[in-house]
Amino acid sequence: MDLYFFVGLVIAFLRIEYVTARYVVKSIFQDWNDNKVRLFSVRVVCFTHALLSSIMCLTWLFTDPNFIRDPFTYSSPSANYVFLFSVAYFIYDMADMVCHGELDASKEYIVHHSLVVIGFIAFVHFKQLHGLALLGLLVEVQTIFLHSRTMVHLLYTGMELPKSVDIIVNANMICLFLFRHIPICSLLYQLVFESQPIHWFFKAFLICGLTFLEYHNCHLTISVAQSDGFFGYERQTMDEDNIDPLGSVRKEKERISNQGVPVAKKSQ
Repeated sequence: MDLYFFVGLVIAFLRIEYVTARYVVKSIFQDWNDNKVRLFSVRVVCFTHALLSSIMCLTWLFTDPNFIRDPFTYSSPSANYVFLFSVAYFIYDMADMVCHGELDASKEYIVHHSLVVIGFIAFVHFKQLHGLALLGLLVEVQTIFLHSRTMVHLLYTGMELPKSVDIIVNANMICLFLFRHIPICSLLYQLVFESQPIHWFFKAFLICGLTFLEYHNCHLTISVAQSDGFFGYERQTMDEDNIDPLGSVRKEKERISNQGVPVAKKSQ
């Protein structure tokens, strides 16, 4: 199968999943407003990407240890499908944000998604750094718990959360360090302090990109700690307006609207 035809198929699948999830959620939860329905439907798509990416990433790392032993030069054609699956998701997610007028409140996500898309396409094209890319994709293991946490809070808005949610909340924080901070910081250390057989321009791009990703991880960790009651913070009550740890799209649009600036209507 042509690799970029595969990207198109994944994008089509994700769009169908979103439309289906939106229809099902609206049918079941008829009292939910449009914003809440959209938030939950988007998280269904995000959860699917995180789960499938994690399974593929861990499978490739465990079945071929060369990705870990030599993350900067080893490559395998089969891994291209892992990377392009995520490329398709991030392209779809950026297009979705554009269609729903959410760019103003999604700048950090846009930078994050763009770096991943550019990097992964380069890795596929130049047939190198496949191990680095797979180690970087380990962040999706944590993202499974992040989106599970969000969906549970949306389902139980205005109700007492079940005790079992603590399992998700604690696993989310543990995985933030195990699958986000440790892999990214380890790769940054190897790039900065060890000699690697890669072009200086590629090296500079990777250092800048991974540095931003670690900033993104720190921002996410602090926000989650504040909302979930870690490190001395008190756990907060969350709804659709504050469930996203990096900020609410709805609040940003309302803030701009209240200042008298026209806001595009959210597409249905």
